[in-house]
Amino acid sequence: MTAGYPGRDRAGHRQVARTGHHGAMTAPPARARRVALPAAAGPLEGTVPGTTPALRLAVVGESTAAGHGAPTHETSMAGHLARELGRSTGRAVSWRVHGRGGATARVVARDLVPALDDPAWAPTHVALLIGVNDVQRTWRRGTFERDVLALLSAVVHRCPDARVVVSGLPDLRAIPALPRPIMPVLVAKARWMGATTRAAAVATGATYVPVDALSLPAGLISADGLHPSPAGYARWAAVLAPALIG
Repeated sequence: MTAGYPGRDRAGHRQVARTGHHGAMTAPPARARRVALPAAAGPLEGTVPGTTPALRLAVVGESTAAGHGAPTHETSMAGHLARELGRSTGRAVSWRVHGRGGATARVVARDLVPALDDPAWAPTHVALLIGVNDVQRTWRRGTFERDVLALLSAVVHRCPDARVVVSGLPDLRAIPALPRPIMPVLVAKARWMGATTRAAAVATGATYVPVDALSLPAGLISADGLHPSPAGYARWAAVLAPALIG
């Protein structure tokens, strides 16, 4: 996820754009400036114990896949989803993360999906987290339609035996770092992007999970005002898990 375009003040110093200035994506005022949080630390793979053979879960996508807002991947989407999958099936779950902050659907397809080709670790389950960057950057419907269809087609082609789930977007109005002046535009875009993603999922055999009713109040948003906290990831994972389990 990203929010805000950097600018410069009259002295030439770099700063975060203010809300409502020429329609720019914005961040809170200086007294409440957004804290930039890195991706989750630690290994990009792990295992939840259980019976064998282990299930293999790949979490792929933008900064929420990379775990921004969580200290480790154990407390990010990957760890929470793996534990949900393990609890429901009794199976061990081997998980891997392929995430990148700021990635759009096109970037995920081009740069991250090829990593799913590992013949020694063919995913049985894939969770795709995309959309917030596309909402802010992709303004042509046709462009997003092509990008999301290409992404889902690429994942299903590489992982023909996997259960592929793509998440919708949570309630954008509950994300403080997103710009208030153009929030109605972002919400409207999120709706048609959700419908487009659902259609692409139907066309490719993936499963779309709407989470627009998922609100992330203050305790479930991290210090940057943009990404979920560990508790927020847990709530989101609980919504995705039933579709992932099937």
